[in-house]
Amino acid sequence: MDVIEIKDLSFSYNENEVLNNISVEIGKGEFVAMIGPNGSGKTTLIKIILGLLNPTGGSIKLFGKDISEFRDWNEIGYIPQKGSIEENFPGSISEVISLKEGSCSEKEKIVKMLDLEKLLGRKFSNLSGGQQQKVLIALALTSNPKLLILDEPTVGVDLKVQQSFYEILHKLNSELGVTIIIVTHDVGVIPNYVQSIISINHNICCKSKSEKMEELLEQVYGKKVQMFHHMHK
Repeated sequence: MDVIEIKDLSFSYNENEVLNNISVEIGKGEFVAMIGPNGSGKTTLIKIILGLLNPTGGSIKLFGKDISEFRDWNEIGYIPQKGSIEENFPGSISEVISLKEGSCSEKEKIVKMLDLEKLLGRKFSNLSGGQQQKVLIALALTSNPKLLILDEPTVGVDLKVQQSFYEILHKLNSELGVTIIIVTHDVGVIPNYVQSIISINHNICCKSKSEKMEELLEQVYGKKVQMFHHMHK
């Protein structure tokens, strides 16, 4: 069963068409990157998947159910572009993680897996960008989701932190079987980690293996591009 099934999906803000005739399927356990130019509709598509926006045409199914009938939102974890917590939030990591419901044993498991045990007493505002992202992942995982969606989570962090971040996502995907969708511009890094890539530019939506990154970039950006790969450590 597909985790997400999108067919002929369209969306408009008033008369401004953002998405036109988008169709794509994402299977259980996939690790997928979503790429495209700024303003191409990536975040809009994510918001539709999350039930925050209603499409103006087409259909979308989550875990085999029409989105209008879907109720198990705890099965989906989400990390938005700028994080779900203000950078100056005065609380400790323990207090941040306690913001969402979840069993203590499950939270302890997540904290250990993300190597946050020694940081629990520190304030969220005093953490590095990479450490803050780990906390946000922990927060998203407290409901034990089957699908994790991240919208440009590595903006503003250096390459070393990016690679460590993708290693964590790879572990979540390979060891826990979490289906992952990540919206990103890190086109030089993601081929080392993701299985498939979705390219989108309003009315273009194609899915292919990560090995075809350069071909996808040319299709979605409409011109020849040159890509430099960062080697997997």
